[in-house]
Amino acid sequence: MTRRAAILVVEDDPSLRTTMCAVLALKNFCPFAADSVDAALKILGAEHVDAMVLDVRLPDPTGAHTSGLILLKFLRATTEYARMPVLIFTGMPLSAAELELVNASGAHVFYKPQSYSVLFDLLGGLLNPPGSSPSTGPA
Repeated sequence: MTRRAAILVVEDDPSLRTTMCAVLALKNFCPFAADSVDAALKILGAEHVDAMVLDVRLPDPTGAHTSGLILLKFLRATTEYARMPVLIFTGMPLSAAELELVNASGAHVFYKPQSYSVLFDLLGGLLNPPGSSPSTGPA
């Protein structure tokens, strides 16, 4: 039996986060939900995560500019997460600097709203790139 791929959904909109996790579970993924960078870091410290769906614009109660891209930078600078597939999830166009960071980090962009089938195709491709053996992902 193949282990279900664990996907961390980092999204501050509760209805979108809940819906995305429910749909991922229906597609045989094992979703984890976080509403902030801090919550995502706690999950990363406690659970094995295969890939991340990461909102760009996240609230920061401290006033410092903490966003999904700050988390992306952290992931790429941390050996354990440097190669984790990341799908940037945003409803707003990215600035040239943001897009450059995303591309340099090897992340992929998913502009909302789009069909969930596009999301599943992207996640499947990130988890099982061409030439790899399909060890995780939906069965």
